[in-house]
Amino acid sequence: MAKPNQSYSLVRRLRGILWAMFLVPLLAGVAFFLLYSSSALQKETHRDLTATLSLQRQFIEYWVGERAQDVAYLASDPRMLTLPPDSLRDMLHGLQRATPFFDDLVYVDENGLTKADAKHPAGVDVSDREYFQVTRRGQGYVSDVITSRTTGAKIIAVASRVQDAEGRFRGLVFGSVRLDTLLDLLQGMYSKTSSRTFLLDAKGVLLSPAVNPGKPDEKPLRSLHAGDVVFDRAKAGAVSSGIYRNHNGDRVVGAYSWVRGERWLLVGEKPESEIMLLHAGILGVPLLGATLLFLLFGPMALRLARSLEEPVRRLEEHSRKIEGGDFDVECDPEPTASDPMEIRRLNVAYCLMVERVRDTLDTLRQASLTDHLTGSANRKLLFQEGPRLIDADLRAGMPVSLLMLDLDHFKTVNDTHGHAAGDAVLTAFASLLEQQVRASDIFARVGGEEFVVLAPNAGQAAAHELAERIRVAVGALRVGFGEQTLTITVSIGTATLGAEPGASRPSGQRNGLESLMAAADDALYEAKNNGRNRVESVSIVPVPARG
Repeated sequence: MAKPNQSYSLVRRLRGILWAMFLVPLLAGVAFFLLYSSSALQKETHRDLTATLSLQRQFIEYWVGERAQDVAYLASDPRMLTLPPDSLRDMLHGLQRATPFFDDLVYVDENGLTKADAKHPAGVDVSDREYFQVTRRGQGYVSDVITSRTTGAKIIAVASRVQDAEGRFRGLVFGSVRLDTLLDLLQGMYSKTSSRTFLLDAKGVLLSPAVNPGKPDEKPLRSLHAGDVVFDRAKAGAVSSGIYRNHNGDRVVGAYSWVRGERWLLVGEKPESEIMLLHAGILGVPLLGATLLFLLFGPMALRLARSLEEPVRRLEEHSRKIEGGDFDVECDPEPTASDPMEIRRLNVAYCLMVERVRDTLDTLRQASLTDHLTGSANRKLLFQEGPRLIDADLRAGMPVSLLMLDLDHFKTVNDTHGHAAGDAVLTAFASLLEQQVRASDIFARVGGEEFVVLAPNAGQAAAHELAERIRVAVGALRVGFGEQTLTITVSIGTATLGAEPGASRPSGQRNGLESLMAAADDALYEAKNNGRNRVESVSIVPVPARG
């Protein structure tokens, strides 16, 4: 008596069909291959190459866009126009160390001279560089591959305009990204078979390695030029299809994709010999055997297809939603008892994978808003949440305050005891700060030793009291490092945005936060100039709304 809901083995059923196919004469398989497979496999290979290049193109565009956003955020920082060159260089150096994608971060003044450089001496004239000319006209800029004047390395320059409150050009910030950094990321997406994907500039000069893993002794590609089939097709915008001979004379299927508005060219190629070898098993399927299989085993294959159709369709629909970015969709409905055992196991494994991907994405989102050293919020979270809190307080008629904190003589700690000691001080300071602020406050690390506390519903007196409490607690803090005990003090500037009757809210979400940060920064510098280890406070009124 059969057990209820007894599952059947998909492998066992397929094994029976495969044994039947094994008995089919070889000759009919050869004929089938010659009549059908060659052209179909070329088209399939071309589709696969096109899909691979599309993913790589999207990755490059997204990655370059992210770096442009990073530089734009930095260029909008009001400290770019207020910090002295040495402090500005220290800030850029700290940001460059915390942002591994950038090889260097530089502030260039309105005359084209580098004023602060995270890694190299200032004073280099870049006024003749294209990125300076374009950015001065008011546009963001991402360069082609250029040669760095300081290091001689191949880089991509990403620049963004710096302007004062009146909108006047005050220079630019640019970050240099070594081409090797992008190529290393792109290399992880390359095929590990003898197919090749390589990146060239618009003139056909090779930018990325193009060694064929299947042929290590092959002459390496240096560039493509007129006469190379895929390069000519790309220049003409023609569809790349069919077999052609590449620069080495090999018969290949190739595809191309332009990147960044036809500045760069992605090319993918796969040898014809590999395409045929990968599908040579079709030679074992003769024509007569195919006919017998259709007559004898066709009904079995149809029933098997029907048993797979519904669960596979469910998985496909769900995967399409995931592909579209909807990671919150649940894996439902569950497989039924009539589904094959392997399909049920596949569904469980797939749903577990989706859940882990969802958890990983949540973790990455949180990590992107957190300072990796201190565990506090970072500048991105401050500019993401700060304007919303300020806007809500002003709508409710309540004041909001911002504290700008800077550890006194922190550079001396690093120079005397080393950066590890400095990191220990920053971590201890952040832990202390977390204990002093309210749950509704935001405290964030915005620079090397600079922190910000945004305190909603706090007037000038409350902000000053909080700052004094922090200052006293920091003065009593003792940080153990090895056999040494380190002490620190902090200078604090506070700024309060009042909610006076009849006063309008700041126009634009970021105006209030920028005004508070600029005012608190001025107060902080006053505290520094008045001897450090003190608190200075200012109060400002909301900026009238624009008509």
